[in-house]
Amino acid sequence: SQEGAPRENVSADEDSHSERRRLTVSSRMLFEIGNIGVNVLPYSLTTEQFDLLEYDEKLWEAVKKGYDLLSYGDNTERRLAMKLRERGFMADIAEDAAAYLVSEGVIDESGQLERFVTGLAEKKHYGPARIRQEVIRHGFSREIVSEKLNSLFEEIDFYSQLMYLLERKCDISSLDDMKYRQKLYAAMQRQGYSYSDIKDAVRDLVSNETEES
Repeated sequence: SQEGAPRENVSADEDSHSERRRLTVSSRMLFEIGNIGVNVLPYSLTTEQFDLLEYDEKLWEAVKKGYDLLSYGDNTERRLAMKLRERGFMADIAEDAAAYLVSEGVIDESGQLERFVTGLAEKKHYGPARIRQEVIRHGFSREIVSEKLNSLFEEIDFYSQLMYLLERKCDISSLDDMKYRQKLYAAMQRQGYSYSDIKDAVRDLVSNETEES
């Protein structure tokens, strides 16, 4: 676990002047700047070490806020960085904090993408085009999308999803009306289905209705 180190006095020396500051960072961040441990503080720091430690203090605050935001639900790395910026953190701090949480395995975009895509298909009955739009809007990394999205699509029966929508929204008796048909097709295209798939599904819907009559 990355618990914050206790607040300790540290000093920075530059041109024979010293400054005492109280900083809070994670234990890992503290050890990464050099051979420093809680038992050897106060510790005389170089300017470079102090600047790094000061940056790590801000980073640790962003990381803690990131953990808090993630407790409310999934976030991609990009989306979390955006939320941290909205809460007042500088862009580089926000991006580094989000990247840190990815490296710790707290943000699993691959698993998030699978849940996100499955939910859009099963609950909202979106087609592939609409799902792809939502995935991009949600901020998933291009690498994860390129690697996983097509294989996830192969596991979804989009034909059944489209037929489910048409069975509830299509008035077969009105299909001869061009305006109605255009309106229906436009609605299905907004759901993410192609014109050709909609046309085939409507034909099958009419054929099934005829057979049952």
